[in-house]
Amino acid sequence: MTPRLLVSIVAFCAALSAPTFALSATPRVFNEIIVEGNSRFSDRDILATAGLRRGETYGQQDLLEAIEDLEFTGEFNEVRIRSEGDRLIITVDETPRFEGQLVFGGGFDTDTGFFVGGALQIENALGIDARINAELTLAEEIQTARFAVFDPDALSETIGLGIRFSYSNTEFDNVLFSYEDISLSPFVTFDLGRNRELETRLVFFETDLRDVDPSASAILQSEVGSESSIALGATYRFGEIDPSAGRFTWGLLLDAEYAFAGDADYIRAQVRGNFFLPMARGFALRSTAEFGHISGLNDYVVRATDRFVLGGASLRGFERGTVTVRDIDGNVDTNLGGNSFAVIRTDLLVPLFPENEDVGTFVFADIGSVWDLETDTGESGQLFDGFDLRASVGIGASYDFNFGRLEAYLAAPVEEGVGDDDQIFGIAFRTNF
Repeated sequence: MTPRLLVSIVAFCAALSAPTFALSATPRVFNEIIVEGNSRFSDRDILATAGLRRGETYGQQDLLEAIEDLEFTGEFNEVRIRSEGDRLIITVDETPRFEGQLVFGGGFDTDTGFFVGGALQIENALGIDARINAELTLAEEIQTARFAVFDPDALSETIGLGIRFSYSNTEFDNVLFSYEDISLSPFVTFDLGRNRELETRLVFFETDLRDVDPSASAILQSEVGSESSIALGATYRFGEIDPSAGRFTWGLLLDAEYAFAGDADYIRAQVRGNFFLPMARGFALRSTAEFGHISGLNDYVVRATDRFVLGGASLRGFERGTVTVRDIDGNVDTNLGGNSFAVIRTDLLVPLFPENEDVGTFVFADIGSVWDLETDTGESGQLFDGFDLRASVGIGASYDFNFGRLEAYLAAPVEEGVGDDDQIFGIAFRTNF
């Protein structure tokens, strides 16, 4: 006997014992049968599956068998039957409708080059209100795979439960190392209402830093190897920007992670805030500000795989990953990443084509820096780890079409640091097929 059937029998027996819904053990005729709670299945289908017909004689055992027949289909979370005189009332709780989508795509952007990938999204999976998301992206310099299962009301109406798996292999051509990262993370979410959400998670991860160029900084050479660790993390989200709201909207994200077991021992914190401000005559202002810091604990040295870099989409006007702490030894420039970063990206949307909502044009200004390096290894040449601001201005345009999006910009750096690589032109093109 299944747990659902047991619950249904208990509910049925309780209904039998109540004076309002009393049902004699002696079979009797029900002239009316009412079905409640159904949306995907018609009354006729439910009655046919249960083997019940109006005007027929049924007893207690007949109705218990009807409950079992309905639940055996797997289409109902719960089935209850009660009586009111010669009326029989069947109440069903349908399992959520299964919905899925498989999408393949590809494109090009100046950060990763050409790429292809696919995404699978399933709603109401596993016979419950669960969501399954899977993504695979393949590019020359980076390959990623992600998988997640999440039930938003697994523990209560406001408490969800899920698990994530992720894998990445990175071999960027403008750094002197490659690395592989794999993680598994069960998590719990709390819906706090009014666009507020808290997530807590436990992360099991392994990171392998390898293929370091022999000419690279001694600091990077000392960080080679694989590390396995466990971390606790939490993310708080408040609000969100909504360009269609016609008013000022904003959002905030706070994230913290503490690696406490295994090879790593650090604490990392990041903050991101953004806003969207509509203005007169179709103009609008949008901006994003980010800050992050990571610090090793108990003499642990944070590695390049966990330190921060900027450039590309994160700081336009500079090549991806080259706004960073660096060790310059003659002709060898080793990008090391920094323990701290801050950046502000601001766009002024200019309605040059107000009659075409698919076309957007904007001017922008970005400003940011990466600084600080904790290490117990001496540099090979000269270490540049100070707070040196980089800034750029530029213009851009975007076009949304039926199967994707194209965005491009021209940037001009106005404040640079030693060793920075400029990126005057940026483009991102994505399409689904």
